[in-house]
Amino acid sequence: MTATSTQRQEKLFAQWFCVLFVCVGAIVFVFKRTDLFPWPGACHPAGYDAEHYLAYCHSTRYGDYEHFALYNNLEPRAVDALKQASVLFLGNSNTQYAFSTTAISDYFKRHDVAHYLMGFGQGAQSPVAKSVMQKHQLQPRMVVANIDPFFSTETNGSFQRVLHGGDELAAEFQRKRKLQRWQSRVCREPTSRWSRWACQGTAETLYRSRSNGHWLTDYYRDNNRHPVTYTDDLMDTLDAAQKAANDFISSLNLRRDCVVLTVTPRTGTPDRFAEQLAARLQLPLIRPTVENLVTIDHSHLDKDSAQRWSSAFLDEFDEYAEKCLLDTSHASID
Repeated sequence: MTATSTQRQEKLFAQWFCVLFVCVGAIVFVFKRTDLFPWPGACHPAGYDAEHYLAYCHSTRYGDYEHFALYNNLEPRAVDALKQASVLFLGNSNTQYAFSTTAISDYFKRHDVAHYLMGFGQGAQSPVAKSVMQKHQLQPRMVVANIDPFFSTETNGSFQRVLHGGDELAAEFQRKRKLQRWQSRVCREPTSRWSRWACQGTAETLYRSRSNGHWLTDYYRDNNRHPVTYTDDLMDTLDAAQKAANDFISSLNLRRDCVVLTVTPRTGTPDRFAEQLAARLQLPLIRPTVENLVTIDHSHLDKDSAQRWSSAFLDEFDEYAEKCLLDTSHASID
C-alpha cells in the first residue's frame, strides 16, 4: 500500500469519525433536553382510557402536565367540564387524594350537580386556583377549599413556569400531549414494536379524569399506612392566610357563605389552625371526625380512608349545598 493510499484512508476515517461524533453528540443533546424530547416511556402506562389523561409522571423526562394543560386548554373536554362545574374543590394534592372517591362522584351524580376537583400537585395554593378561575372565567355556585395550607401569595414552581414559559414551553407541552396519545395507542397494542420501549415504565404516575378532575392514583406511591395525627402547625401563618383568603374570596363572583372550608387529615393535621382561620373568616368549616384513618406517605389519605372520610364530609356538606345550589335550575339537593 502506497503512502498516498494510506493517507487517503486515514483522511476518510477521520471524516467519518467526525460525522459520527457530530451525529451522536446531536442525538445525546436532543435526548438530554427534556423540553425537546419529553419522553413518557418511564411513566406507568396502565391508566390511559377515554376518560383519563396523564397528569404527572415522576420522571425527569416528563414531569408535570396538568398545570399547563388545564390553564392553556390542552385538554378541551376537561376545561369544558371545569367551566360547567357548579361546585369546585380547591387545594393541593391532599385535596385530590381525599376527594377522588366514589362517595364524591356518586353524591354529585345522584343530585345531578356538576362538580370538579381543581386541586393541583407540587404544593399548589390559592394563586394557582385564582389564575385558572380567572383565565377560564369560571362561575361556580359553590367552592370547597382545603386550607392545609391553601390561602397564600406564593405560586408553586410548576405554575410559575406555566405563566412565564412563552412559545418554547407551549411547544414542549404540545409534544407532551402528542406523546401521551402516541403512548396510549401503542400500549393498547401489545404486539407493537414500540411497546418494549414505551410500555414498561414503572415511575410514579397520576392520571386525571376529564369529566370531574378526580385523580386516578393506582399507579402512584405504595401505601405505607401512616396513622393520621393532629398538631398546632401553621399557627404562625394565620395573619397572612387570613389576608390572602379575603383577597381570594373577594375575587370570586360568589356569595361568601358559599365558600366552605375543610382540612383533609394527614400526619400532623393542622386542626387548630383550620378552626381559628375559619372563625376569623366567619366561614363554615367541615371537619368530620373519623376513626383509624391512615395516609400512604404521611400526606395523602389511602383509598379506604379517603372513602370513609369523604362520606362523612358529605353528611355535613348537605346543609350548605341546599343553601347554595337549591335555587339553580339544574341542581337539586334533597
